[in-house]
Amino acid sequence: MSHPATRYAVCERVLRQGSFADDVALARAAGIGAIGVDAATVDDVGVDEAVRILDGEGVRVSSYMGLEDILQGEESPASLDETARRLDIAARLGAPGALVATGPVHARSSAQADAICRDWLVRAAPLAAEREVRMMLEPMHPLMRRWSFVHTLRHALTFVEGIDGAGVVVDFGHVWWEDGLDVLIQEHVDEIVSVQVTNVDAVALEDIRYERAAFDTGDVPVARLVGLLESSGYRGWYENETLVRIPRDRRLDMLRASREWFEAL
Repeated sequence: MSHPATRYAVCERVLRQGSFADDVALARAAGIGAIGVDAATVDDVGVDEAVRILDGEGVRVSSYMGLEDILQGEESPASLDETARRLDIAARLGAPGALVATGPVHARSSAQADAICRDWLVRAAPLAAEREVRMMLEPMHPLMRRWSFVHTLRHALTFVEGIDGAGVVVDFGHVWWEDGLDVLIQEHVDEIVSVQVTNVDAVALEDIRYERAAFDTGDVPVARLVGLLESSGYRGWYENETLVRIPRDRRLDMLRASREWFEAL
């Protein structure tokens, strides 16, 4: 898989057809050969049936989404037993990476949350490595504080530094604004497990709303960032994560258009 067009996938949450089988069929109809599977829809059908559906459509798995948030309220962090169970599923599906987010800090200080998350990753990453899956931590836009307190690639990298079996996700819609992003990508490309591709609606941001947009619209320099990643040596998946509110019967056209735009880069 050398050319980026051969590494183009779609996150299942973009598809939203109502069942795992319908999601996989839509990806194939759009000419997309891999999906980032949603853990809940796989659980609905069972991993063996999910593999049968994927094989039947000739669709690969670009990532597994995902693991429980690391910070579980005021209680202990995410269960390592449950993490191991989900990593078994990811490995059975052939996913190269399994996504994890920190969750919010709740009543903890930022320093406490940092320490808990780093310690959890140190203990959980070997479980991933044993299964030939990489744990991948996702930093999220500051407006997404309900899902993560990690808002920059720089911060995310501090959690996975030196941990075998762990890396990060670069979602253009979450980190494009970060100062020094280009240098971080160039210097830490080996720690980037997956890339999620989207744009962000500039008008919505002016109203302090976060809404995603097609690749060729919005504030994110999608084409330039793809070029930077490729020139830096990135050779993983590019997953379409343009989460927008459109009817199901219009999603096929949207997916085809985004794939053709990406292939033309």
